[in-house]
Parts: sequence; C-alpha cells; structure tokens
Amino acid sequence: MSGKIHKTVFLIAGVVSLFLFNGHLLCAASAAVIGEETIKAAVRTYIEKNMSLPKSVVRVEFPAGVPDDVRLTGKKITYRVLSRRNEDFMGNSSFTVRCYENGTFLNAKTVKARIEVLMDVVVSTKSLNRNVRINHDDVRIVKRWFDRLPSNVISSLDAVVGMKLCTNVKPNTEMTGNMVRSMPIVKKGKPVRIVFEKDTMRITTIGLSDQDGMHGELIKVRNVSSKKVIYARVMGNSLVKVEF
Repeated sequence: MSGKIHKTVFLIAGVVSLFLFNGHLLCAASAAVIGEETIKAAVRTYIEKNMSLPKSVVRVEFPAGVPDDVRLTGKKITYRVLSRRNEDFMGNSSFTVRCYENGTFLNAKTVKARIEVLMDVVVSTKSLNRNVRINHDDVRIVKRWFDRLPSNVISSLDAVVGMKLCTNVKPNTEMTGNMVRSMPIVKKGKPVRIVFEKDTMRITTIGLSDQDGMHGELIKVRNVSSKKVIYARVMGNSLVKVEF
C-alpha cells in the first residue's frame, strides 16, 4: 500500500430503493441522501476488501458514530472511500468518504473506525511453575480479538509443547516467546558422548557435562579419560562435538 491511496467507488442513480449488487451499494435518487448505514457499509466493505482476510475474522466498529447524512442533488452521484497513506488496517483509524457528480467533487465526510482481527493464541490451562516442561494438557488454543499485532504471542501448540517455562504463569495466561525456552538435551553431571572430528579423522570418547546445554550451544564437558575440561558444541541428545 505504500504511498498509494486505496479507493472503492459506489454508484447512486435514482430515487426509491437500496440494493446490494456485486459488493457495491446502489440507490436511485434525483436528490440523493447517503445515510449512516450506507456510509458504514461502504467503509466496512472497503476495509474488508483491502485487508485480504475472511470477513469472519475482521471486526469493524464505529465508536464515535457516523457523521450526519450526506444530502446531495444530482443525477449520477458516485462516492469513494479513501484511507490514509500506509494504512495498516488495525486499531483506531479514520477514512474519508468523498462524493462526486460526473467527476466533480461535491462533499466529503471523515469516519472514525476501530478495526480488530480474530487470532489464535496459546494460553495456559492452569497454574504452571517456572522450569517445568510444558505438556499438551498444560496449554490450549483460544481465539481473541486484537486491535494491533500482538508482540511475541505464540499461536501454535507445537511452538510450546516440550519447551521449558522461564517464569510462573497463572491459568489462562497468553504464552509469549520470552516465557519459554528449549529444554536442555544435555544435562549437567550426566554422561555425554564426545566426538573429535577433523578431516577424515574421527575419535569418540565419553565425558561428563559440566552444565546444561540446548542444541547448538557451546558448553563445558569433562573428558573422563584425561580429566580435562574442554568446550564442545551440543549436537543432539547427550552428544557433543569438539570444534577445531
């Protein structure tokens, strides 16, 4: 959308009835009245079209109401809905409804709207303590309305099940990325297999880990044979590799 003004054109042409046809609102009038509900429908349609999301997950409200009816005289009146530059279509915003006859500007109304999106979020099902491993029955997915993109919120159970909590949480708490971390696959004080590998040479020995380690972390391990403490990269469950 950058720098581009979006627009939706609605046609008015006669006097008595209001119809919905192909997504455009039409009515007939020589003296046209664009009422509150017509203005709301125009803005809502414009928002839903430009968000490219199903209508079922978009909620548009008009907390400040809508300006008075627009009364215009003309045989062929059109109106356009315009948004601000770089509109992100979430939260509080404003839109302009501009009216024309044969391309000549007649009037404009500014309409304030509040836009919310229904999203999946992972929440806790009960109180959980720091450092526990998260199981399937500890979390569930719920749908919640957001008026801005949530920061770091987790929307998939796969992203939390099997992880370790970094803090205590209460029931129905939204889970965020900073609340969890991977469970260590190397445990402090437990045996590990140490691999020394360079070119075609490969040596394997047994050691003891001096600290917990997640996949990819560099940790201290103690070579059982030599009693030396070395640094090795965690490669898998109880598996570390010495880098040369």
